[in-house]
Amino acid sequence: MGAYITDTNTADVLFQLNNRFAPGAALEEMVTIQQEFGVFSEDYTLKQAFRVLHIVPGDFTERRFWFMFLEALKNYSSDMDGVSGHDRIVKAYRDNLLSDHPLPVHTTTHKIEDDKRILVSHGQPIIYDTQEYLIISIPTKPAAVSLAARSRAAQAARKAAGQSDAGKKGQ
Repeated sequence: MGAYITDTNTADVLFQLNNRFAPGAALEEMVTIQQEFGVFSEDYTLKQAFRVLHIVPGDFTERRFWFMFLEALKNYSSDMDGVSGHDRIVKAYRDNLLSDHPLPVHTTTHKIEDDKRILVSHGQPIIYDTQEYLIISIPTKPAAVSLAARSRAAQAARKAAGQSDAGKKGQ
């Protein structure tokens, strides 16, 4: 996420996701929404689903980047062969919410260097809680690392363009 939205907004969106799919009334409401409207299906993208559920950064500028990130998940791989990260997340939400015993969902991140795939599992991600969750983990790197890499790439491109221009001037 760091390549798209700031670390602060990443934390905010994760908080929203984890509260929206928390145990109890929040999860019950999401089950009803899924049953009635099918927000997690092949008919809608994550961008559309999260927009309608209002799971967005508070900063309007960051929202645009959040939606770009959600679309970019189509290019991520997942822990299911042949299934994109985007489609894996949609499938995980849909299958869970339509199951006989839906679990609360905990969305987290992991270092992209450790695994570049979207990972979906079951477990107890909250150390002080015995509740089992569906866990969705998204590969990411800190925004500062992403921004620094983009800056270095832009600088290298400018330098290469300058050398290219200098070579043309000498001809």
